[in-house]
Amino acid sequence: MQLPLFPLKLYLLPGGISTLRIFEPRYVRLVKMAMASNEGFGLCMQTDDNLCHFGSRVVITDFDQMPDGFLGITVRAIDKFVINQHWTEDDGLIMATTSIIPNWTPTEIKYIDRDLSSGLQMLFEEYPEHAAHYPQPDFEDMAWVCQRWLEILPLGTEQKQWFMSRSDHKAALSFLHSVIDEELKK
Repeated sequence: MQLPLFPLKLYLLPGGISTLRIFEPRYVRLVKMAMASNEGFGLCMQTDDNLCHFGSRVVITDFDQMPDGFLGITVRAIDKFVINQHWTEDDGLIMATTSIIPNWTPTEIKYIDRDLSSGLQMLFEEYPEHAAHYPQPDFEDMAWVCQRWLEILPLGTEQKQWFMSRSDHKAALSFLHSVIDEELKK
């Protein structure tokens, strides 16, 4: 699949929702392309000037004119991809051919994992502005819970890329238990 790319520090996994401000002409073109194709665009992280290998395909779910005149868009991540090849067009917009990576399979929460889910629920209660992005949170799906935790934890780019490359949520679940269970013991 060929996608226009938006390199950002934003880490969004399937099911993740965020808002973006669009003001550069190349990204206005990206929005137009995404709306015309109905395939969305790619969010990808970068280190220095190098694009990371993995990213998320997002679709635009809402948009509005912001008070400062810029375009505000709300995006939802649909799936993950790996970049096969990329190039920069004359206006600076990065395009890429990508291959879709299967999403993590929804998984019912086990008793042992309930603290991870309830901890995320408490975080959503503490930060209602973030929770507002998720009118129908799925605290019963462990894959969804893991993805939301990974999006908000202060992890390095390499760690985030590694988790994104995984075929299921098990490594993330193990990692989250080690981090969050330790925090709960304090």
